Amino acid sequence: MRSAVLVGILLFGVGTMALPQANENAFLQRKGTQLLLDGKPLRLVSVNKFDLFLRFLEGGEAKQQAVQAIEEAAKQGFTAIRFAGVGFYPSHMRNWANEKVYWGAFDELVQTAKRHGVRLIPVINWNLFLFPDMANECVQDMLTNPDSRSRQYLWLYTYQLVSRYKNEPTILFWELTNEMNLGADLEFMFPYGRSELNPVHEGTAFMRLRRDNFTTEQMIPFLKEWATFIKQNDPNHLIGSGFSSPRPAAQHLRRAMGKGDWTEDSEQEMETYLRDTHPDPIDLISVHFYRQHDNLRFGNKEEDSAQVLAAFKRAAERIGKPLYIGETGDDYARRPDAPFLRNVLEQVKKLDIPLALIWNWMSPGDPYDVSAQRTPQVVRMMREANDR
Repeated sequence: MRSAVLVGILLFGVGTMALPQANENAFLQRKGTQLLLDGKPLRLVSVNKFDLFLRFLEGGEAKQQAVQAIEEAAKQGFTAIRFAGVGFYPSHMRNWANEKVYWGAFDELVQTAKRHGVRLIPVINWNLFLFPDMANECVQDMLTNPDSRSRQYLWLYTYQLVSRYKNEPTILFWELTNEMNLGADLEFMFPYGRSELNPVHEGTAFMRLRRDNFTTEQMIPFLKEWATFIKQNDPNHLIGSGFSSPRPAAQHLRRAMGKGDWTEDSEQEMETYLRDTHPDPIDLISVHFYRQHDNLRFGNKEEDSAQVLAAFKRAAERIGKPLYIGETGDDYARRPDAPFLRNVLEQVKKLDIPLALIWNWMSPGDPYDVSAQRTPQVVRMMREANDR
């Protein structure tokens, strides 16, 4: 049955949009550690909307909410949206082999964004378990075995996506993952497997096994191969990792090889981890930056301080790649004035960080939901940051 599905995907999933030849100046470009768009330095505060594509795929009221989110983002001057460019659970992929349904929804999303002057940042594989679950395999199969079914699913999906839109400047850049780095080197925490993202009715595995753990040393060559594959099929778009800020102990955990060492890294050790986990041809260094989780390190004890961003920026400059903030936010319900986010935006301006994306635009039910109706102070703060 799986073989028939795969053949169907191959037959029906290779179409591309009718697009003109690429105009080099229309795409985001990297010049050292700077990002240029239309020949000018990129400086933008904008938004995440995780389920943007999933809503187009669902159709009906869900799709209308997604269209409204794009329209409202454009109205507020938030002209880039980061989102999951793939299903989250296997159940979301049931129409993958149906060109008209699956890729028709993606085409409509791209065209809607294009009409409103909004650029898109699709995350190619948001849930690391997605393709292993579809293949009845483990994460290590996908990372270390090019002939595994899960790796082939990922490579096929990547090819379909990036070749389809390689000439489309509405795609600002590609992101590989969502916070994959946070899953590395944690074998000691789950020596007998675990339950994580396992709603079996959505098509997931019953349980995570030991081989769903992985190390940084397994992750790095996988990322390099994946990014190289993307560049071979789409030379026009830049690639970001989609990573969170490294764990405060990321390099020590890496050296411990799955045994666990939570000693806090020095700034130099953090830089080494950033450098190694963003190998060429990955172009952009991603960090997600949240209060307490990411900013309490290198001697900083102030929970609302964003001064640690300066250390990430220094590291990126020495590495020679642009730094951007793929996610940030605050506890808007408890702190409507969002003091941490205000400090982040001040540092973004001070440090000339080209892009900062706030979590999570027009997403009712998310405690970090941002909208002009629910969080007017936050939206005003974001607009003021863009004006500056």
